Amino acid sequence: MYWGHESIKGMEDVKIKDFWQWTYSDMLINENRDAFGLFLIANALELTKMPRIDWGKVDLRYRRKKIAVRCSGYIQSWKQKRPKRISFDISPKKGIDAKKEDSMTFRNREAELYIFAVLAEKDVKKVNVLDLDQWNFYIVRTSTLDEHFPKNRKLGMRALKQLAGPLHQSRLKDNIDILIDAELTEKLIL
Repeated sequence: MYWGHESIKGMEDVKIKDFWQWTYSDMLINENRDAFGLFLIANALELTKMPRIDWGKVDLRYRRKKIAVRCSGYIQSWKQKRPKRISFDISPKKGIDAKKEDSMTFRNREAELYIFAVLAEKDVKKVNVLDLDQWNFYIVRTSTLDEHFPKNRKLGMRALKQLAGPLHQSRLKDNIDILIDAELTEKLIL
């Protein structure tokens, strides 16, 4: 893992943080906003001590649970006439395993939990990716998605709000722990 102070060989006066600033400064670009949303969730779950594993079957693993993260926002980097309509990809996928050279042959929703992160500010003059009060997080069990939307490929905000209420980033870990503990209790009772 790089820390930012490392020099680029052949460009000793240039540090890796210079690349990061150049590449990731526009936090409203979908890719950057999505990576930041994932970071906010990983940070809440205390999973940022190790570098992110890309190309895994799921985005995060927490307490032996596989978590898929989907991020979006109403405001984009480019000029807009109105806030964008939000929808999330929830389609079953053929998984790619970062540890192996092959991929799964059937489609499913690999994760056990989905966390949807929404940069909720709709005013382009007020949007601030770094303001946690402008973010909402929604936790949904995959079994709930499978029950209500078994064949759907997309999930809009209206449908999401029927499944879960918004949470602040500071409440994510406690709420996920409650869901996991409740599931463990259910298994013990059965």
